[in-house]
Amino acid sequence: GLQTTINRLHPYYTYECRVAAYTTREGVLSRPVNITTNQDAPSAAPENIRGHASGSTSIYLYWSPPPLQHHNGIISRYYIYVTEVITGTETEHTSTGLQTTINRLHPYYTYECRVAAYTTREGVLSQPINITT
Repeated sequence: GLQTTINRLHPYYTYECRVAAYTTREGVLSRPVNITTNQDAPSAAPENIRGHASGSTSIYLYWSPPPLQHHNGIISRYYIYVTEVITGTETEHTSTGLQTTINRLHPYYTYECRVAAYTTREGVLSQPINITT
C-alpha cells in the first residue's frame, strides 16, 4: 500500500519522515517531511508543592512544573484540588501559572492540596500537602 502507521511514538514530538521505493535495492529518498504527534496528558505530577495560610480563610500554593520530558505537550493550566480533611469536601480550582490563592475557606481547618498539570488532558496528581488556615 501507499500508506503506513507508525506506532509507539512519543507524544508531542516532531519526527522527520522520509520514504524510498524499494525493489531489489533501495531507491532515492524523498524530501523530509516533519510530522508532530498529538499532545497527551502529562505523565508526571507537578513537583515541589508548597503552601501556607495567607489569612484566616485563605491559602497560598505554589509549585514547579513536571519534568520537561513528561510534559507531553504544552501545559495550558493546572488543576488544584483542595479537600477539607475533617469533612472530605473537595473543591476544584484552576491556575494558568505556577501559583494560586484559594479563598473563602474555613478558619482553623486543615486542607489537603494536590495539583495536576493539563495539556489536552489532565495529568498525574501530585502528592498531597496539608495546610491549616
